[in-house]
Amino acid sequence: MKDILLSYIVPVYNTEAYVIKCLDTIIDQGINPDEYEVIVVDDGSPDNSRAIIQEYIQTHQQVRLISQPNGGLSAARNTGIDNSHGRYLHFVDSDDYLVPGMMNSLLQHAVNQNLDILFFNYQGVDMQGNPIAAGKVVDFPSTQPMTGYDFLKTHSMIPYAWRFLLSRDYLDKVGYRFDTSIRICEDGPFMARILPNAESVVYEDSIAYCYVNRGDSFMHNPNPEHLRRRLLSQVDAAASINEAITQFESSTGLPSPKSVAGMRNVYLYFSMTKALTCGCVDDVLQHIKQAGLYPFTCVGPEANYTGKKWAIIHFLMMRPCIWKFLSKIYCMVKK
Repeated sequence: MKDILLSYIVPVYNTEAYVIKCLDTIIDQGINPDEYEVIVVDDGSPDNSRAIIQEYIQTHQQVRLISQPNGGLSAARNTGIDNSHGRYLHFVDSDDYLVPGMMNSLLQHAVNQNLDILFFNYQGVDMQGNPIAAGKVVDFPSTQPMTGYDFLKTHSMIPYAWRFLLSRDYLDKVGYRFDTSIRICEDGPFMARILPNAESVVYEDSIAYCYVNRGDSFMHNPNPEHLRRRLLSQVDAAASINEAITQFESSTGLPSPKSVAGMRNVYLYFSMTKALTCGCVDDVLQHIKQAGLYPFTCVGPEANYTGKKWAIIHFLMMRPCIWKFLSKIYCMVKK
């Protein structure tokens, strides 16, 4: 039997309408069946996903199903990591899917150059598979390996775990897993810890992943209490990135790349601006202060938050009384 080169890790929760398409596109990548595995983690899904997958694995020996009580995306991914055997890992969300035939060449590139991390591009699509937005690409392809530190100095921070192939050996070397205490934006802290210390990183401008924009997904839930928890979790993600910055600088003596701080501040910006529109400025602001992140610096070009508009927004949100007043006005008008 050949060595397993790639482990796909697919967390599943309430995606019965999408998971078969996801799995079919994973199978349809042109990789030798002996060289990859698909680890599906049923995260206590209350719908019919588990039964659907159980039937699917009867005819697809590469696919394994692991069931566990609901613990969130991070917990499901960690279970997948701990049960994987591949030289490289790819995290695939079960409501998304892959572009057929693209992963084989990317995998061979990663294997041939013994990369720690290989990034690739993606396409946003609607529920019918129609393109809705171009992938947010980095500035330029980097087909020659560079360190993670140099990559972050010249490229944008990429906070999506499904946009890369990750060396299992490297992940074990850094000894990090997804933080299960963070339920929203968990990818940012994960990348902030594993990317800066990587020795060999490459970005290929190949669209290999389709991100499905679902209006009914967890990220789009309009419930006020859900929104409040989401914003507080994003603050926790920002605090975790800040810890990663501190750890990197203390262990290397180097300044952390600005793009990492930029991602931290994007989470804070979003939390503050969204808090204004949903009336929970006090909770979010208090959470940011408890994390020691207020006031935070203005986001620069690495996050595309530049110009007079964002300068004014930043000026206002750094003045709590004004920001709370604006929130009250907004909520009154909205009603």
